[in-house]
Amino acid sequence: MATFLVLIPPGARRGDEKATFVRDRFSWVAFFLPFLWLAWHRSWLAAALAFAVQTLGSAISDHPVFGLAGLGICLATSLVVALEGPSMVVAGLERKGWTIDAVISAEDRATTEEIYDMETPAGETEARDGVSLPASGTATRPHAPMLGLVGFKEGR
Repeated sequence: MATFLVLIPPGARRGDEKATFVRDRFSWVAFFLPFLWLAWHRSWLAAALAFAVQTLGSAISDHPVFGLAGLGICLATSLVVALEGPSMVVAGLERKGWTIDAVISAEDRATTEEIYDMETPAGETEARDGVSLPASGTATRPHAPMLGLVGFKEGR
């Protein structure tokens, strides 16, 4: 089962079609193509940094003595982007004012969208089969826990 975070834009209500679903897991696409994956998710500064570090690692890998160190730099960069990529996407959306509306555990994205689209009675908080919704009238946590090397602190 995969865990999905459902984020909604500022001013949107639950059930709007503008919701974004972010899967909380290791991203193979981000591992093999870190620069392109970051650029696709509009993380321009991180994409530039990943490109620079991987270019440096590639240049070092041509050296006869430090060749393995350059390969290690490239692999470490890819690993960090693959682990922290979903967290960076969520953090970037939260900086733009998006909020986490639900955390859903489901087999795939289609099931996640079906669970999210189920109606919740107004004013009630309901937890169904892996869905956790924020209680009405209470503040949500600033960040949800995400898979990765660095966790978020409360109140940040």
